[in-house]
Amino acid sequence: MLMKIIRVLFIGLFFYGLPARAQVTVDTTIRLDLLKSPASPAFNILGIAQSDIERPADLNAFALSIQNATNNFTSIPESYAFQIAPFLMGRKKYSLNQFDNNQHTFKHSFQFSAGYTHIGPKGKEDVDSLKTTKLGLGIKFSIIRPRWTADTRNKYTVLRQAQVQLIADRRAYEEKHPQYSLLKEKKQRLQLLEMKDSLNEVQLKEFNQLIRDIRELEENIGEDYDDVLPDGAAFAAARKAATAFKTERAGFFLDFSGGMALDFPDNRFNNSNVYRAGMWLTGGNENGNKGISSLFILRYLYNPTTLFAAPSGLLKGGKLSTFDMGGRFLLDVSREKFVLSAEALYRSILGSSTVDPSWRLVMNAEYDLGTNRKLTFAFGRDFDGTISKGGNLVAMINLIAGFGGDRKIAD
Repeated sequence: MLMKIIRVLFIGLFFYGLPARAQVTVDTTIRLDLLKSPASPAFNILGIAQSDIERPADLNAFALSIQNATNNFTSIPESYAFQIAPFLMGRKKYSLNQFDNNQHTFKHSFQFSAGYTHIGPKGKEDVDSLKTTKLGLGIKFSIIRPRWTADTRNKYTVLRQAQVQLIADRRAYEEKHPQYSLLKEKKQRLQLLEMKDSLNEVQLKEFNQLIRDIRELEENIGEDYDDVLPDGAAFAAARKAATAFKTERAGFFLDFSGGMALDFPDNRFNNSNVYRAGMWLTGGNENGNKGISSLFILRYLYNPTTLFAAPSGLLKGGKLSTFDMGGRFLLDVSREKFVLSAEALYRSILGSSTVDPSWRLVMNAEYDLGTNRKLTFAFGRDFDGTISKGGNLVAMINLIAGFGGDRKIAD
């Protein structure tokens, strides 16, 4: 029952995040393609992330991940996650230019994520009798964020110039509209009334009527402009500039992440325990959308109850703390359309000689499906010592979609 409730919740959030069809208007915002490699602290703390070392990225207001693992990818996905950037969902709309400095780094980069999975322990993920529901909660924010590349800055300049031209084109059309004279006359009358210290009953009635008339005239002129907008040169130039713009950052970065995962042994909300908790730093050198980027991770995890998938069944161990360190190299093959990466981590056990140190090696391929849509595939070897002896296979496909990538071009 718990599994169904959580799955319905995630699917509902998916449809809630779908953008509504917007009317074509002259606006001060554009929709950006922001997604890079899936980076969900919730998946990370659950231990099912495709890549533990997360690439830095500008955020969508809302993002959803759907992951299918093992079983030859023939089963229904058992793992879901969503990410929310709360400061980007508020009423305040940051201008695009503000994302190229560190003045609002925390607000621009802070994200909350929640993940859900219903699989068995490592090594026995597909054994129905061992499957339990797990819920992960995580946060992430940037400490140091690299600046835009010169190419991104140049494209922003072109985009802003296109917006200025589009607004000028709108004003020129408005002044030639048959109803413009009437609109101008009513605005001037409204300004005269606004200058008065007080209004009598007749003037107040006229004031309210003027507001309604002005709104109606502006909507009529706007609707007429929308009909001719797609055929205009200014709109074509703005659309071309918006399509070409994609944030690219280069330089050193450092991110902080943390989270906690809960396990529901009998798949009921009223019976849960802490499965894992931890915090980690991810950093390195981001090389933009070309060449090789190098990343590293330093991660501490606390496991109150360690689970071992042994031949005799599911065994429980004592409290266990681990420290992970490792690196990841990403090769952008075709300007972020197709990205290859290799990741290696070494896990040491703190204060215990019961479990041997272990390591993880994963190859990852990422393909861009279009604006804010990514498909990734991971294959490799997972940690073996802390969960089960003999190593575990990492094989999973992940689809991530982002919504709420609208940004103001300028203040």
